[in-house]
Amino acid sequence: IHSHIQPDYDALGSQHGLKRLIHANFPDKTVYVVGERGDDTFFPSPDEVVDTVFEGALAIIVDVARRERVSDQRFELAAERVVIDHHKNPSDIAGTFLHRPDWIATCQILVDLAMQKELRVDAETATALFAGLVTDSGRFRYRQTEARTFRAAAYLLEHGARMQDFFDYLYGEDLNKIKLKGYFINHFRTTPNNVAYMKNDRHLKEHFQVSTFTISRGMVNQMAGINGIPIWANFTEDDDGSILCELRSKRIPIVDIAKSYGGGGHDLACGCTLDDWTQTDAVLKDLDELVERNN
Repeated sequence: IHSHIQPDYDALGSQHGLKRLIHANFPDKTVYVVGERGDDTFFPSPDEVVDTVFEGALAIIVDVARRERVSDQRFELAAERVVIDHHKNPSDIAGTFLHRPDWIATCQILVDLAMQKELRVDAETATALFAGLVTDSGRFRYRQTEARTFRAAAYLLEHGARMQDFFDYLYGEDLNKIKLKGYFINHFRTTPNNVAYMKNDRHLKEHFQVSTFTISRGMVNQMAGINGIPIWANFTEDDDGSILCELRSKRIPIVDIAKSYGGGGHDLACGCTLDDWTQTDAVLKDLDELVERNN
């Protein structure tokens, strides 16, 4: 089971939840989770798999549909491929594509499958899937959160999801991360039409002793929830010089802008990878003009 590079909790929860779901219901199957772990310590480490394991195997790719974004490209070696995703992007991976672009999380798709097929779900499976459901819904605050999202959450709690354990992990922070949050609050800037943004060079992670992912994905929403700020963007330099771009919006769909730069995601939460800092100015210009057109 593969997911995307720089995995979030929907990616990790889908991988580990699906692995346990298969084990519980099809015990004769051998299942591996491969790819990156990122900063996460809540889930087990990925399995170490040699190339020959992929021969004649099924590769299941969750929470991503574009081949260049898949972590561990050896899915190409598998005999068959299934893609399960909820983002707006079409898939360029040959195989079966289970696509629910209006659903809040890939974990929700998996919960729905478990409910429909009346599969066995234990507490660890429920906890993994809950992690993805609650985070990709923005703690149930994002626009795509619907009644079925809460039905899925209730189902997982009924099957033993350790909600409090995950929240304790999710909200526990070390001192450096708290200081980084303060830095963001004090240093973000705005465009003429109030698009908030941060530009973070690679030295910032050294100063605060955090990962690139923590600055990029982890800090983007420090600019959220501010009256008068309709869109916010976080640009972070990676070790190879590329710029990780995280985009968020209160109500104006922004995913088409992410797509125009080779990225994608949700209507209101998406991203892309840029070649250099010059492109960040182009993205900000596009976002600023989008706000102006919607005023």
